[in-house]
Amino acid sequence: MIAISGLSGVIRVAKQFIMKIMKQLTATTAVLCLFSGIILPLAASAASIAQGYVTSDTDLVVGMAASLNAESATKTQNVVRSGTSNKAKFVGIITTKNANLLTLTNNNSTVVVATSGEVYAFVTDINGVVKKGDNLSVSPIKGLLMKSEVNEVSVVGSALEDAAGKISTKQNIDVSGGKRQEISVTSLQIEVNPHNLAGGDAKNQSFLRILGQNVAGKQVSDWQAVIALVVFLLLLVVEGSLIYGSVHSSITALGRNPMARDAVYRQLAQVLLAVLAVLAFGVAIIYLVLQI
Repeated sequence: MIAISGLSGVIRVAKQFIMKIMKQLTATTAVLCLFSGIILPLAASAASIAQGYVTSDTDLVVGMAASLNAESATKTQNVVRSGTSNKAKFVGIITTKNANLLTLTNNNSTVVVATSGEVYAFVTDINGVVKKGDNLSVSPIKGLLMKSEVNEVSVVGSALEDAAGKISTKQNIDVSGGKRQEISVTSLQIEVNPHNLAGGDAKNQSFLRILGQNVAGKQVSDWQAVIALVVFLLLLVVEGSLIYGSVHSSITALGRNPMARDAVYRQLAQVLLAVLAVLAFGVAIIYLVLQI
């Protein structure tokens, strides 16, 4: 009877131990699945970070490229349509508050500018029809983007779709020699990612973006770096709680019944394998975020 009672105690402790770990794993899996199944798709569909500015340019509308005004003050940053004269001060594309993953504004803001991520912008074919993957730069026509020149190093982003087949409007502009040229203006989904192809813009990039680029081995946007960091911190918390819970439960079980050492060690090994599986799952999510 004593032996049977002792065995039943070991089984009871082992069951409690397993149930506790399974609950932790279930909660962990639920959180990570929620993140990968819901938050990531939402981020991908509205993956842009925006900031509020003021403007005195009445012709600046949603979809146009914006640059800081040369006379813009530090506290009250004023933006105008981007052109060849102010392309070095490019900040982003005019958008709306609800079209972004994160929007930072204040009471003085009159326009919202997407500074990184995916957004719709007006693109012209003045330098050739834009195709998916083409680098984009500021065009001579204020507020519009164009396919970058071959020797252009200042890139404001890249096209995420082809212009061919999209609804466009025709405009006639004056070109050199007093001639008129017909161009097409199309609203295209682009990724805003201002950078210098010569590598001279590293000092203007955020620490998170530089870190993400070093990890991914390619250009990444701020929202990708932020989400990857959030997943990494969440992973640290989850892994720490699982390891602490498993070790604490093992010590408690051994203290109550030292004879159950082998069974407890086996369960601890299984939990550690599960921890490694969760770690691999989290790392995979981070990789996907940086590769989107």
